[in-house]
Amino acid sequence: MKILTLNAWQERGPWQERWEVIFQGLEDYDPDIVCFQEVFNPDWAEEIKKRAGFPSMVFSPEPSGLMILSHFPVLENKCLTMKTQSPTEAYQRYALFAEIKAGDAPLAVFNTHLSWRLDEGRVREKQAGEFLDFIDDNTGRHEILAAGDFNAPPGTPELEKMRTQGNFQDAYSLLHEDEGCTWNNENPYARQSSVRMPDRRIDYVLFRNSSNLLSHLSSTERVFTEPDKSGVYASDHYGLLAAFE
Repeated sequence: MKILTLNAWQERGPWQERWEVIFQGLEDYDPDIVCFQEVFNPDWAEEIKKRAGFPSMVFSPEPSGLMILSHFPVLENKCLTMKTQSPTEAYQRYALFAEIKAGDAPLAVFNTHLSWRLDEGRVREKQAGEFLDFIDDNTGRHEILAAGDFNAPPGTPELEKMRTQGNFQDAYSLLHEDEGCTWNNENPYARQSSVRMPDRRIDYVLFRNSSNLLSHLSSTERVFTEPDKSGVYASDHYGLLAAFE
């Protein structure tokens, strides 16, 4: 089972050309489940589902930008509107849940995108707490995956909350010693951001220990790290792909 997460950067830059890169990547990487952030257009979400060939999609009517695609049936879905809002953002943050039938056990997939400013770790920590409450409210016997753009590197209080309070493991750090930057200024779209930010990993595939579906993490890798022949990158972020046997 392969899970991919990517912040798709809204409809910014050469967005139609960027999506051709994403579609090609989805074909090459062949994920079973995809968590996108920053997809806000419902018509375009339907087009993504169609072009990428996924039978199941979760896309909330709230302006969350969150989207889950699955090759497995989706049994239930919910969207959380977070109460914690950054004082510098005129919009709210969200989390998306999909209960997926993958094999004999239900799989709970969660997707989120936390506030982005470098100095708002306290805001993200509170949002992570809301995210964990949302996870606990919607899981029973489930295997649990939590993916998305946390806008914070490993070791920060918001990620430590996911590890200690939530008992989540970070798929990338389990198999790699390098930082694995997903926000990288070698990418011109990141380098041209209105606010210059340091290279760091801010995107995650997290999972809880299990003896069933997620019992063996076989690989994790950064994806969409290279441009196409015309120099177009998929996004201002790199993505992550995790595979479980």
